Amino acid sequence: MRHPQKKDIAGYRLLGEERTLIVPLMRGGQPMASGVNKVFPKAQFLHTKEPKDMKKEHLEGIVTVILVDYVINSGGSMVQFVRHIREIDSVVRIIIVAGVVQDQAVRGCSPIRAVARSTELTVVALRLSGNKYTGKGTTDTGNRLFNTTHLN
Repeated sequence: MRHPQKKDIAGYRLLGEERTLIVPLMRGGQPMASGVNKVFPKAQFLHTKEPKDMKKEHLEGIVTVILVDYVINSGGSMVQFVRHIREIDSVVRIIIVAGVVQDQAVRGCSPIRAVARSTELTVVALRLSGNKYTGKGTTDTGNRLFNTTHLN
């Protein structure tokens, strides 16, 4: 890569960045997905709440899908997205990015490991946690991140 001081340096970039789709699972995935998008500014962005929000036309010409959520508890939601994507496109690269992944979501017979046996899947997490906490309603991750308990 060309350095601002006009010398060549080793660097990295995402292959096919302009053919990458960043998909935050709403609401908790939004802040992290925005950060991923700042690193890969040529990538496309698609807000989703559930798998059916992603249509065939969203994946046309896409080589990599980056699914982003802040917390992955069991992995069930991510697996639903991965399966939906695979129904539309059997070869697109899928990367899951999360802030915290509960260890039971990626160990043993977890849903993510089960789906990873049948399709290539990469999981990138800031932290693996053994502390199991699943919020619902007012304690949901989105509510805690955005202080939106009044919307429930």
